[in-house]
Amino acid sequence: METLQLTRNGEMLVNVLLEKSIDGIFIIDANFSILEWSKSMEKISGEKREDVLGKNIFVVLPFYEAIEEIKFIRKALIGEEALSTDRPYYFIPSNKKGFFEAHYTPLTNIANQITGTLIIFRDITQLRTFDDQLISITEKLRDSIGQKTRELLDANDNLKKELRKRKMFGYDILLKNIELTDSIAYARHIQEAILPLKKEIEKAFPQSFVFFRPKEIVSGDFYWYNTRGNKHYIAAVDCTGHGVPGALISILGYNSLNQAINEHNLVHPSDILNYLNKSVGSVFNHSERSTVRDGMDISLCCVDYNNMTLEYAGAFNPLYYFSKGIFKKIKGNRFPVGSYHENEVKTFVNHEINIKPGDVFYIFTDGFADQFGGPKEKKFKQRQFVELLLENFDTPMHSQESLLRKTITEWQGTNEQVDDMLVIGFRI
Repeated sequence: METLQLTRNGEMLVNVLLEKSIDGIFIIDANFSILEWSKSMEKISGEKREDVLGKNIFVVLPFYEAIEEIKFIRKALIGEEALSTDRPYYFIPSNKKGFFEAHYTPLTNIANQITGTLIIFRDITQLRTFDDQLISITEKLRDSIGQKTRELLDANDNLKKELRKRKMFGYDILLKNIELTDSIAYARHIQEAILPLKKEIEKAFPQSFVFFRPKEIVSGDFYWYNTRGNKHYIAAVDCTGHGVPGALISILGYNSLNQAINEHNLVHPSDILNYLNKSVGSVFNHSERSTVRDGMDISLCCVDYNNMTLEYAGAFNPLYYFSKGIFKKIKGNRFPVGSYHENEVKTFVNHEINIKPGDVFYIFTDGFADQFGGPKEKKFKQRQFVELLLENFDTPMHSQESLLRKTITEWQGTNEQVDDMLVIGFRI
């Protein structure tokens, strides 16, 4: 329980629940990763503890995504206890189906900061058999009651059977949705495999963070890193849409970025984006029937430590940075990657600046600023995002990531996440 930093009494209570409770118990952190998985939960789900620790809850339990259980988790992450009930489940490893209710409790550390959620999972399938038992009892009473009452009971039974058929029809639809969600969850593994490891980024940028929160199981936002000699490239990319459509475009963009450097030996960010624009645009405009309106917005940086320079090019998304405590902004071009047409050539501008130790840089997509919430249910907006950076740019980078996560979670509250979120920060 060290990850959650519980108080001693809190830790003892959680350990007792994990060991003794007949209900399933599991714990997730603020990123929805599983930290604990009780023995009872192993029996219920068929998933072993050692196989699920560290995995995303929506990957391990795809039906959680299908029935929107995330709204109850979000309540717990802002400090409210929540209860969901009469919810269908389907555990694929054990092929077990039924209904459950779940109690969500926020977990706090010794500093009274919310660090995760404790979930008690109770199987209530047997309670759903009450109607069948009631029918059995009423049948035993038929011989002792009059014809009119018997007719009423028959009509009541027929109504219950019809209602049960309709429930099962809805349940079958839900199972189809769960199966589809499970397929998308597998696609998440494929998409995660192409993302660079954060430890690779930290080799080039030891003081850095990547705050990444997809809206759905797969994401239209992605981050990219590559290195050639003494040059280190890093990008924050926002593809058209989110979910499956955005994820498909992200694969195309990721491969084209690698081709630009590894196969075509392009060096400057503007040349890389010009290649990306042509490559992606030719795909989108391949057919007259294509309905793809845009491609992707991007911020791309190249850091050269030998010459102490940073080059930047962007499509819509800007570069924010602080040098000697002064906030500066470089705007990207006002057209997206993918807008390439042979009879209308648009080229990206390359920006180069001298850098010094201590300079702090940020690249990001628009999901953070576009999130609705707060007391007036409005967007967070870029102005408030800049103010947040101004107040905290000189703090450790890992602390900034925690602050971003806490701030947007509290702002969002119980509102649905409207877009993928990606913010990258690094200090020279």
